[in-house]
Amino acid sequence: MQMQSSILKALTATTLTLSTIVNVINLTPAIAEPNPKTQQLNQVVLTLSGHQEPVRTLALSKDEQILASSGDDKVIKVWNPKTGVLISTLTGHSERVISLAMSPDAQTLASASADKTIKLWNPKTGKLIRTLTGHTNQVINIDISPNGQTLVSTSYDKTIKLWNLKTGQLIRSLKPGKISTAILITPDSKTRISGMEDGRIQLWNISNGRLLRTLIPPRPVNPMYDQARASAVISLALSPDGQTLINGGYDDSHQSLQETDGKNIKIWNLKTGKLMHNFSIGIGPINAVAISPDGKTFAIGSLSREIQLWDLKTVKVVNKLSGHGGGIYALAWSKDGKNLISGSGDKSIKIWRV
Repeated sequence: MQMQSSILKALTATTLTLSTIVNVINLTPAIAEPNPKTQQLNQVVLTLSGHQEPVRTLALSKDEQILASSGDDKVIKVWNPKTGVLISTLTGHSERVISLAMSPDAQTLASASADKTIKLWNPKTGKLIRTLTGHTNQVINIDISPNGQTLVSTSYDKTIKLWNLKTGQLIRSLKPGKISTAILITPDSKTRISGMEDGRIQLWNISNGRLLRTLIPPRPVNPMYDQARASAVISLALSPDGQTLINGGYDDSHQSLQETDGKNIKIWNLKTGKLMHNFSIGIGPINAVAISPDGKTFAIGSLSREIQLWDLKTVKVVNKLSGHGGGIYALAWSKDGKNLISGSGDKSIKIWRV
């Protein structure tokens, strides 16, 4: 119980009553700050300001014409990532927005909230399409399949739900018995990958809801007590070829007692199911992981206030990006891999030329 309580305290905020108010408004104009050294690598191209609380999640459209951001201030901001201009601010959630997902055609933006709902928006017009209800606790993760047909959601109610994105109808509700703390859908839209609170990673068949495989991390060496186990999965990233999976977790540096294996980066070979690397970089929880479009580099964000870039082949740090005044909670690559977008606890979004 101590272990589960610690994880939930680290991941959750208090859930309040769902608001019925849904508006689309423009708030204080965004501040876009071009950096004069935009041609120099590892420099901030734009800083987007306007959120009143930490930015927890980002969603970039496939054509890179729309960037959505959200977080603890309960609103969703829609930006032009090329110019930094704020297009609109979407309101309607009564609690913090924890996760965002954009459909491949950029016609639908999904938002998941601690208010137990998922809202579907038209990001271009700012209009609310519909609200999905059914979860009985905070909705903590969502993803949209690359074919644009399915929305998957996870919640602290210990269910995983699959929805028809076009109609909003619930397709299936699964009860894995543990909280799924991170999810993503594979590029072929056939498999859902769920990271669990006990460190396991499950692969599910989307079409029939069957469990295909479970990746089980090693138990801690010389655990302080019998219930110690691998860290909860906080973040997930899959390589473009679908072969390499990276998950971020805790390293116990924020706790008085060792409760997990103390390893906050795990790299898996999905073809073999083998854990290839398991190590800690000693900076607390890994809140965000993102693999570059060419599959050669992965970026990680943590409470250290800097972004680290790693070579996926050698598993060594190749660069560090500093400039945020708070922890890094969200990362997204541009499709050419030249720019990296970050959302931070300092309430800002930065676009880096890397």
